[in-house]
Amino acid sequence: MKISIKSCLSGTRSAGGTAVIIDVFRGSNTIISCLMQGAECIFPVAGVEAALKIKTSHPDYLLFGERKGHPPVGFDGDNSPAKASGLKLYKRKIILTTSACTKGILGAEKSKEILVGSFANAGAIINYIRNTNPKKVSLVAIGLDAEKSAAEDDLCAIYIKEKLEGKTPDFKKIKDQVLKSRGSSRLRKLNLDDDLEFCLKLNISRIIPKFDKNSKNIR
Repeated sequence: MKISIKSCLSGTRSAGGTAVIIDVFRGSNTIISCLMQGAECIFPVAGVEAALKIKTSHPDYLLFGERKGHPPVGFDGDNSPAKASGLKLYKRKIILTTSACTKGILGAEKSKEILVGSFANAGAIINYIRNTNPKKVSLVAIGLDAEKSAAEDDLCAIYIKEKLEGKTPDFKKIKDQVLKSRGSSRLRKLNLDDDLEFCLKLNISRIIPKFDKNSKNIR
């Protein structure tokens, strides 16, 4: 098994084999949280205009997302795993557009399989990869706006890689590093402390979100 760590949108475009899109703050965790609450599926969309167009055609779908940390006008909710964890989403279909995560998912066209990962489901991701034993694994740390590296995504990718290699990374040390990062400071400035707390919980979910290229949704 060859494991590589890739960064940002350019990294997701070159990802092959089993790709894991990692957006700790907050896209990956919002997807995990929605599925934990019973959502039937999530449609990742790159742009706000495209997301609104889908919502117009399917008014029963929920439209979640953010730009610069806030939900655009006309959205039902934002990109918040903490808020999603308190919603009744059983059998609901969700449209999601974010500044980084959804772009990364849609950009991994060369990958045979596209998964969504974070600290929240790291153990499940690791076990799945061990069991399926793909020849190639691409851990994509999507970063800020899918353009600049982000410590939380880089450290999560390293954590998963080291666990797959049989090493024992110190999560407490990693968490302390993330809490000192620019990404954490950004969430605090946006008064998103609940999301910050949610995003730094380890192995709280066994859900492995998978993107289906044919149906264009995550389940």
